[in-house]
Parts: sequence; structure tokens; C-alpha cells
Amino acid sequence: MSQVLQKFVGGEISEKMIAEVAELFSTHYGVWGPLASEKIGPFAKQGCRVKMSPKKLIDQILPSDSTNIHIRALIDGQLAGHVFGTRWVHDGRTILWITQLCVDSQHRNQGIAKKLLEELRDPDDQAVGILSSHPFAILAALRVFGRGVEDVDLEMTRTRAAAVMRSCPVRYVRNAKLRGSLFEGGEENVVSCADTAFWVDHGEPLWALDVIKETGVFWPFGRLPDGCEFLILVEAKAAFGDRRQVQNSSEI
Repeated sequence: MSQVLQKFVGGEISEKMIAEVAELFSTHYGVWGPLASEKIGPFAKQGCRVKMSPKKLIDQILPSDSTNIHIRALIDGQLAGHVFGTRWVHDGRTILWITQLCVDSQHRNQGIAKKLLEELRDPDDQAVGILSSHPFAILAALRVFGRGVEDVDLEMTRTRAAAVMRSCPVRYVRNAKLRGSLFEGGEENVVSCADTAFWVDHGEPLWALDVIKETGVFWPFGRLPDGCEFLILVEAKAAFGDRRQVQNSSEI
């Protein structure tokens, strides 16, 4: 089985690639939750797949005034997963925000998400952020860019997330509203998340949380209200000695 990672930056990201990842996302990401049609319209029918057109993908996660990075995982020549990131400078610091991470359901639990994120890293990154409703995406990001969920430090999220997110070129990140006790919110058991008005069903994320807790790992982000996504902003790892150098492609 042939497994390859490919990296593309800025203008290297083609319309064909965008169409392929939009199809993967629309087929494998998730389904609309019970409040979706009420909140955003009848197209978002409960239980139906969350769809994303190439045009919407460009509008939502590929801002023209920043550096956009796209990593693709191919298995036997077929797209098996992808990640997008946006990099910009805020207050003299290089920030990387993970804007979309999706793996084909047939290829999950094979470490593909972690490998995609590893190829997104850059030694110049000083802080890394992600908003995601899926606990496994948060776990993977913390393993690659932080010190793992077991030793996560939420101080940067508490003190700097608001300002960093307001400066983000990606509109859904910039417009997200912080929620949780980390930001002096009063909701019970809500610690670190943001209201992004993304009304995806939380059935799979709740299952993933149960799996995590059954292993004895403490989940420090609390519960996830509907329409929200878990939030983390961490100092990027300083050590890159094990990082593979990727030009256009590498085997995985």
C-alpha cells in the first residue's frame, strides 16, 4: 500500500485540490445536529451530511491576506485525509491556526491526522491554535504542537486567545465568541470553547470523549454546548529534531 504526504503553500493550492478536499469533507466530516435547521436554515436538516462546496471552502478557510498551507495524505493515489492551516504574524509572533482537519472514515485510527499535523509544523511557529468540536482533533493537535492533553497548559488560551483570534485572517475564527470558565463564563462545566455557530451533531464527539475518559485521561476543556467548538492556543514546541523535511511529497 502506497502512502504519501504532499505539502502545498499559497498559490500551489489548485482548484482541483480544493474540489477534492471539499468532496472528502462533505462525505466524511459529520452531520447536522438537532438545532441546525432552526439556527441556519432548512438546508441543514438534522442527520444530513455537513456539505462544503469548493467556493465555500475558499471563502471560509483560505484568506487572501495570509499564508495558507495545505497537507494531503494519499493512499494508493487516493485522497485519504487533509489539513489546512493559516499562518500570520500577531504582535511580533508567528501564529499558526489549524483551520480544517478531516480524514476519510475508512482510514481513521491509523495515525494519519497526527502525520498531517506534523507536516504542518514550522520551526518559526511560536503559537498554534485550533477550534474543533471533535476531541480526537484536539488530542492530535496537542500531541504534535504541545505537550499532550495530560500536561496541557491553558494559560496562553486564557490570556491571549481573544486577541490572537481577533487578529486572525480567517473570518470564522475572528468572529468566534469565547465561552467557558477559563474566560470568566458562568456556564456549568464549560471550560474552554468558542461559539462559532457551527451546529454540527455532537454524537460522535461525545462518543470520542467517553473513549478518552475510559482510558483514565482527564479532559480539561469541559463540556461542549451546541454551536460551539473546543478551543486551544498553545506555545509551539521548540524541538524539531525528528521532523521530516518535506518539499512537495514524502512517504508516510
